[in-house]
Amino acid sequence: MLFVSQLVVMPGQLEEATRLFKHPKLPNNVMVHEFFAMFGKPDALVIFEAPDAITAADFVTQFGHVADTTTSLALPIEELKWTS
Repeated sequence: MLFVSQLVVMPGQLEEATRLFKHPKLPNNVMVHEFFAMFGKPDALVIFEAPDAITAADFVTQFGHVADTTTSLALPIEELKWTS
């Protein structure tokens, strides 16, 4: 499963957040595809793969003390079945 997390750094946490974003702890079976610093909000964006939502949550919760996070499941557009 592919996930996208948006991270907005909390006031006073930029240094710690930068360190953590550069060296995140990876639970088993989590693979980071991209970790971007952003101009504007959000401050960072991480695209990662995890086998399930529980594992994805284990990965994202490490950022909770330095950033507000919003995580979404990402689906390849080709796999969507559009209805009218």
